Amino acid sequence: MLALVKAQVWKYKSIEDSTPVEVSPHVTVLVGKNESGKTAFLEALHKARALEAVKYNYIADYPRKDLVRYRPSHDAENYQKVVELTFRISKELADKINNEVFGGTEVVASGTTFTRSSTFGNTHSIAFQIDEGVAITALNKSLGDLEHKEEVFANAVSLTDVLTSIEELGLPADSKLAAFAAEWRGKAKSTPSWGPIDGHVWKAYLSPALPKFLYFDDYKLLEGKINLPSLQQRTAAGQMTDADETAQGLIELAGTTLEELIGEEGYESAKAKLEAISLDITHKIFEFWKQNQDLDVEFDLKTDSKDVPPFNTGVNLYIRIKNRRHGVTVPFDQRSKGFIWFFSFLVWFDAVQSRAETTDQLILLLDEPGLNLHALAQADFLTYIRELSKQHQIIYSTHSPFMVDSARLEDVRVVEDRVKEGTKVTGDLAGSSDESLFPLQAALGYSIAQNLFIAKKNLLVEGPADLIVLQHLAALLEAEGKLGLGDTILVPVGGLDKLATFVALLGSNKLKLAVLHDRASAPHQKLEDLIRQKLIERKRVLDFSMFIDPQPAEADIEDLLPLNLYIDAFNLAYTKELAGIRVTEEELGQHPRIVERINQWLKAKGINLLKDGGFNHYRVAQAVLPMLSATTLNPEVLARFEALFAKIGKSYE
Repeated sequence: MLALVKAQVWKYKSIEDSTPVEVSPHVTVLVGKNESGKTAFLEALHKARALEAVKYNYIADYPRKDLVRYRPSHDAENYQKVVELTFRISKELADKINNEVFGGTEVVASGTTFTRSSTFGNTHSIAFQIDEGVAITALNKSLGDLEHKEEVFANAVSLTDVLTSIEELGLPADSKLAAFAAEWRGKAKSTPSWGPIDGHVWKAYLSPALPKFLYFDDYKLLEGKINLPSLQQRTAAGQMTDADETAQGLIELAGTTLEELIGEEGYESAKAKLEAISLDITHKIFEFWKQNQDLDVEFDLKTDSKDVPPFNTGVNLYIRIKNRRHGVTVPFDQRSKGFIWFFSFLVWFDAVQSRAETTDQLILLLDEPGLNLHALAQADFLTYIRELSKQHQIIYSTHSPFMVDSARLEDVRVVEDRVKEGTKVTGDLAGSSDESLFPLQAALGYSIAQNLFIAKKNLLVEGPADLIVLQHLAALLEAEGKLGLGDTILVPVGGLDKLATFVALLGSNKLKLAVLHDRASAPHQKLEDLIRQKLIERKRVLDFSMFIDPQPAEADIEDLLPLNLYIDAFNLAYTKELAGIRVTEEELGQHPRIVERINQWLKAKGINLLKDGGFNHYRVAQAVLPMLSATTLNPEVLARFEALFAKIGKSYE
């Protein structure tokens, strides 16, 4: 009902007078290097309106280099503003206010914003104002036809003027106008520093809907073994650690208490409740944790006099993870840090929601979430964040490219610690440093790499020359009503060695991949290894020699084309460099590959077209395309390519 749309941090640790930061409606991502100020920004927001009892401490939080100059002002209660938050009123809340306060007339428009400012003295102020003239007109209308109504509303500048005029009439207490005045006088008393209309709308509608911040970092991770008497002592003394808060959350979620867990009579009941919550949490975490589904979370309660202090005294709560695949259990804190983080966050957040008795008015601040998660597990966590964002706004910091959704780069804000300026948070990517933008560039690069393979059928080829010749011949055949590439996407990868690497990296993504490569004198070992490892089927590894009869020992795509046309294309492409010299079929040797024959001719003539010898195959391929048509190609060549495309299609079956 109230959405945070803007946040500005004025002074906090490394942050000095930042510009207002636009906050996305669902998820805002803070990206920056280590020590750039991401944590400081989240902390400053958290303390502005924390669900917990967390406050600003100017000694610890004020920018250190200016602390001496600021201290006299603070002591004089002239507090420095720390944070200003801008909230937007939803249509639902605006309609509720207008219907209940102003008789259905629109006084508070949907999308109206107001600000809440916080200072180092932990004082707060609200900047919210209703157009009182419009409000008075609406209230006048809502009263209907009453005697003296027009009289008391005439020339009134404020609602206070109206109330005073009514009271001066001395009307009976049960009259509608007198009741109206008494009701609004009562409302005004509860917010004496406000005007009656602004104050009532703030207190009755906006203040209850104002979201609070929840902050989660690595210090709140759940421990695998908890000594319950020690936890009870710290709780009673008000000395709970962040980890204790999460442990208490787990106990609360189970619907039990420390006393019940410790007491001798309560073991069976407490154990049953813990097992019930373990099933609930296990179900929840594995809805999003896709890395290993064969795990169960188990709880146990027991004493161990031989353990180290404090675990040798009293009841300990043990959290263990059972691996169903291997039939063993291990202590919770011996699992991967990524799993511990994911589990702890779910426990903490569920407990906080339960304790706060709300699911709507919370904004989540996550400091480097999933830092220890594998890249794919970070993708799982992003899915979880998107699910949470349906109910809560989320602001999280990261420097991992896998925690940035490349489809939503508009949600990203870059955090930089600039010389002489301090920490700056901005949505202006163009003005940010290369180091700060690296996670975004990496995320975008990863997305581009993934999106190269979005087709149902993908054919990996070595280079761009293969790409354009195959596309041209496929279009030529399809125009004649014959078989071409169909829905197969061609992907040039940059050489035979990279073909094997691409297959190894992408084969596990369950994509339909086939390979079409040049045939060398000996099989390519890396491709053979991939076939042996069953990363790709042999029927999906094709080479150009398969479509030449008789089958040569070596072949490139150029060998499927008419020799005379390819020689003409070479001479045309290099007319300037050859300076009147032309290669002819008679001058070429007997090597099975036309490309190698031309290389040998160039070497014999002492012609250097490229620094390392040879020539640009793509340049010649561009020159040969206009020469390849239904009239210049004989039926044998067309049948050769038609057989090639048919073989490609069958390889996916």
